[in-house]
Amino acid sequence: MEQKHFMDIQHIREEDTELRDRNTKAFYPGCVIQITEKFDGSNFCVAWDEETEELKCFSRKKELDFQNTLNGFWNYVQTFSEKTVNEFKKHPNWRVFGEANCKNKIIYDDTGKVKHWYVYDIYDVNSQKYLEQIFVKQFCKDAGLEYVHELYYGPFVSWEHCRLFMNSPAYGERQEGIIIKQQGEWDESDRNPHVLKIVNEDFRESMKTKEKIVDPEAEAAKQEARNTMESIVTPRRIEKMLFKLRDEGVLPDKIQPTDFKIVAQNLPKRIWEDIMKEEKELVMQCGEYGGKLCQQISMSIARDILLGT
Repeated sequence: MEQKHFMDIQHIREEDTELRDRNTKAFYPGCVIQITEKFDGSNFCVAWDEETEELKCFSRKKELDFQNTLNGFWNYVQTFSEKTVNEFKKHPNWRVFGEANCKNKIIYDDTGKVKHWYVYDIYDVNSQKYLEQIFVKQFCKDAGLEYVHELYYGPFVSWEHCRLFMNSPAYGERQEGIIIKQQGEWDESDRNPHVLKIVNEDFRESMKTKEKIVDPEAEAAKQEARNTMESIVTPRRIEKMLFKLRDEGVLPDKIQPTDFKIVAQNLPKRIWEDIMKEEKELVMQCGEYGGKLCQQISMSIARDILLGT
């Protein structure tokens, strides 16, 4: 499935300069707009793939899988109810965009506690247009998903009026800023952007430096997940899978160091599929760390078996 990349949203420029024109020409008094809180998370997209008959997930740059989970959000999608999955099945041409509450510059009330995905846009790949927000809201309602916090929906008055919503945080004590969207049919090829953002100045200043915070609970959970994964991804399991890959012709009879790239391309995925079939309950206990740990442990054991290092 081809990925639809996320929209780059421009900062508001209300005045023309010698180098750049203002970017607010699509907004005029009386046009219908929506203002939502700018959530400081990680971009996350979900879509139904008719060819593979499964939900596909994407971060800003790439498709996600069991090894690259965006802090467990790929795993989160695997827990979607049948009702939610069926709503995606109805619209295979839709790309549903949202913000995942991964740890970022702002620590929200729910960051790291439960997986929340705040949906804010849907793109139709057939019409190559974004849906109006009334349809996005309805999809969220039907699918049981969370819609991003809406601050205002109505006629555009002025940019001063928009700025009145700059300090109304819904997810924590701080608000990064606001997103302003003109409603109606439009696409990204329009010369004048129909979506703009305004960021709080105090947020810009305070976020110039970012301190790395170690979460003891997360570190303990990661170690527990490693212990669990090591109990099921064993040398015996790795050895059996290597023999199987050899018997299938994926690997040669005598594996050389130059063949290790082929091992890396095939072994972790096959081990993941095997433990999901045989030890799913234990794998699920590893949560968001499962995929990466499976890859790390599999390759570490394979390296010992094949290279003796």
